[in-house]
Amino acid sequence: MDQLYPLSFIPLFKEKVWGGRRLESWFTAMPQGPIGEAWVLSAHPHGMTLVENGPLAGKTIAELLVEHGEGLAGSAGRCGDSPTPTECSEFPVLIKLLNSNDDLSVQVHPGPENAVAHPGASAKSEMWIILEADPGAAIIHGLREGVTPQKFHEAARSGDVMDCLNRVEVSAGDVVSIPPGTIHALGAGLLVAEVQQSSDTVYRVWDYDRPGLDGQPRELHIDQALEVTDYSRPPEITRPQMAQANSGITIGSFAGFDVRLSRCCGRWERHPSSRSFTAFLFLGGTGEVAWGEDERTHVSVRPGSSILIPASCPDYVLRSESGNLVFMEVSRAL
Repeated sequence: MDQLYPLSFIPLFKEKVWGGRRLESWFTAMPQGPIGEAWVLSAHPHGMTLVENGPLAGKTIAELLVEHGEGLAGSAGRCGDSPTPTECSEFPVLIKLLNSNDDLSVQVHPGPENAVAHPGASAKSEMWIILEADPGAAIIHGLREGVTPQKFHEAARSGDVMDCLNRVEVSAGDVVSIPPGTIHALGAGLLVAEVQQSSDTVYRVWDYDRPGLDGQPRELHIDQALEVTDYSRPPEITRPQMAQANSGITIGSFAGFDVRLSRCCGRWERHPSSRSFTAFLFLGGTGEVAWGEDERTHVSVRPGSSILIPASCPDYVLRSESGNLVFMEVSRAL
């Protein structure tokens, strides 16, 4: 069995009707077209990222779960007896970068209690870090105060939902939590890091009557959306301070995972947890992750790089090349 080590991944790019070209400044090779999403770490069947470095290059996270189970993911890696890659594709976290050149559809995701009632659906809780925002850029974050279920039902069915929505201007550095049931949408002019449960279940309430990339109207899911909508106020948007050098601060939690914003300055020795993987998305600066004898094995990182630290990974070191290496890290709340 191959020894586990810090794993880097090849991003997958998703063309979207609301996408653009802003992610070109984050990635050296990007396909043509309106790119809306870069899936940088994923085991979801709709887009499995491949390991980029070392002897495990070319493998998916699902394949590694079959081969290594808890050695890869800690308590999240228990797949049962004689699992297949399909059965082990339920890696719990998916990390993306999103570029909204236009407004996204107004949508909502189910929670676990709702998802079980719909074949093929899965629960989705997510968090956004706003990385870049044009002046006046805004998001939809929940419903306006005083909007009742009856009012929203009538508005959704008539296509007149905009007056029901809570529109909030955002800036770089804002952190937005989107629990299941929260009506939400990114507005135009944003670049966002998103960490979420590994789910691609989306119930669209409104999509501005625009056609999709195929020229056909995009499907709405009014009945499902109304079934799962939460009418309570969503969590407040926060803007955390940057962490001290070689440390991190917790900026939020979702579905049993903590999300931290961390900063490496110079050299930072790290020790994996045997109970959980840790996933990194690098947001600023350049540097490397090094491990092994005399730290001679390493992988370079830059904004947009994703690294998975397996639960059984050896000790490793983060090194910034100049100034600060800023990154988001996600691990199971212990």
